[in-house]
Amino acid sequence: MSAAYFIVLERKIDGLDAMMNGKSLSKHMKLLDQAAGELGVTPLSEFYSIDPDQAAEFWADEGIEPGDIKLPPLEQFSAQDGLATIRALLAHKPVHQDHVLEDLQECERILNVAAEHGVHWHFEIDI
Repeated sequence: MSAAYFIVLERKIDGLDAMMNGKSLSKHMKLLDQAAGELGVTPLSEFYSIDPDQAAEFWADEGIEPGDIKLPPLEQFSAQDGLATIRALLAHKPVHQDHVLEDLQECERILNVAAEHGVHWHFEIDI
């Protein structure tokens, strides 16, 4: 089993299929974040957030008592901010390996529509 980053929109957009693979993003996140830093854009991993209640529910399902863990509130990001990073990475060929290009293209597709509709977003990780 492998982890995958995926986009969560703050609300559903009619006609938009927001499904994506995201496994290559997860596998190469360190490389992508390093490249983002070199390119002067926000690293992809900084767009990660999770609802604290959702995280607590996950931990409880795994037999972990989340009571002592304080999580920050869910953070949503503008689609334009995400697109700035995605587009910079799309233009940076050294990171285009092992299906990273396809994952970045899927992010761009989803975030383009989100930007058109003024919808914020964040990454979550599926394990």
